[in-house]
Amino acid sequence: MERVPRDGIYVGLAVWVLFITGLTFAMSAVVSMRVLAGSLVVFGLLRAFLPSGEVPVIRSKAFDVSTYLILALALAYFSNWADVALRV
Repeated sequence: MERVPRDGIYVGLAVWVLFITGLTFAMSAVVSMRVLAGSLVVFGLLRAFLPSGEVPVIRSKAFDVSTYLILALALAYFSNWADVALRV
């Protein structure tokens, strides 16, 4: 069991972050924040149901899953105001 993920996982996450960044420019910040929130939900579910050998064990599963889901809810909630222009 490895504590550090394989390099492919880091490359995949970097590509996904670049995709979400591209969504911001191509569509809107609201869409990209909601896609990111959905991604966090998927990551949380993967952490909950994949065996410990596939995901590095650093913290408890309950802590990781609850953190992913709380952050996903916060992003989904705040995405409503992502396109609001700043008034100075």
